[in-house]
Parts: sequence; C-alpha cells; structure tokens
Amino acid sequence: GSNIEGALNPDRKEKVAGNWDTLPKTVKDIGESPEQIFAGYESLKARIGADEMKNVPYGAIAAWTLADKLGAGLQQLLAGARKFSVTEITRGDIVSANRETAHETGIRFITDVQDEIARKILS
Repeated sequence: GSNIEGALNPDRKEKVAGNWDTLPKTVKDIGESPEQIFAGYESLKARIGADEMKNVPYGAIAAWTLADKLGAGLQQLLAGARKFSVTEITRGDIVSANRETAHETGIRFITDVQDEIARKILS
C-alpha cells in the first residue's frame, strides 16, 4: 500500500515510506488509480462513504482487501466441508500443502491423505 501511495502521490512518498518512484508494470497492468488497483476499494467506499475514502491510507485499503479475501476463502472452506461455523472445522477437514507445514502443525500432508483415500477405494 505505501509503495503504491508513494508512487501515485509523490508529495506523500517520504511520509508513507514508499520505495517506488513509479508503479511497476505488474501493477500498471491492473490499473493506475487506487480504484483500479485495489479489489476491495469499492466495498470499503460503500461501507465508510466516498468523503472518508480520501483519509484512508492505501495500506489500510490493502489490509481491507486481504481481510475480504480471507473471509471469502473461509466461506469456501466451510461450504466445501459442509460446516456452518469456523468452530466446527477440525484437523480432519483440512490438509497441509507442503511437508514442512505438515511437520510443524501436525496437519496431514495432502498427498498422504489422497493416497489413503485412493487405497480405500481400490481395496
């Protein structure tokens, strides 16, 4: 957020500790204004009002967008597990995407779970 804010508003670059002088191509491909760059811009604007948006740092808009994406991901997880509350999710409902995570959390590695399911089907 601060890099984008510094690039779009050079007068604020030092205040927000931005590192970019201009937007990189990967960001420009998405857009050149906060409304285009941040997927959560319009939903935040609808919640707090257009007048208040000019007071919101871009980093906060980025955090809002991240929280919205996490919320959507949780909804998808709950729907896929056919659960109606996060507290109903158990370790059996989720898998680790890599061995390191499996080792650190004790949540089974996805290919181990898939192997077990395949073996049950074949037996």
